[in-house]
Amino acid sequence: MEAQTGIQRAVELMGSPAKLAEAVGNGVLRQHVEHWLDAGRVSPPHAPRVSTVTGVPLGDLNPQVPWATVPEALRRAKRATTVKAA
Repeated sequence: MEAQTGIQRAVELMGSPAKLAEAVGNGVLRQHVEHWLDAGRVSPPHAPRVSTVTGVPLGDLNPQVPWATVPEALRRAKRATTVKAA
């Protein structure tokens, strides 16, 4: 049995590609999520927000990016969440 990818887990947690796209916002459509599912990873600009919304670690959403060296992406995702919650 093949291991589940991070984006597969994220979609499973949210219930569907459409629900994940809606939760992520920022112009993300169901078709984007379906593309990520086909690719097996989330595009780097959107991975921090997907991680914030679902709790799936960045490294699982896109293991090709050295996330430890990209702290700005984490700060932006937190700011986006904080602004929406306010």
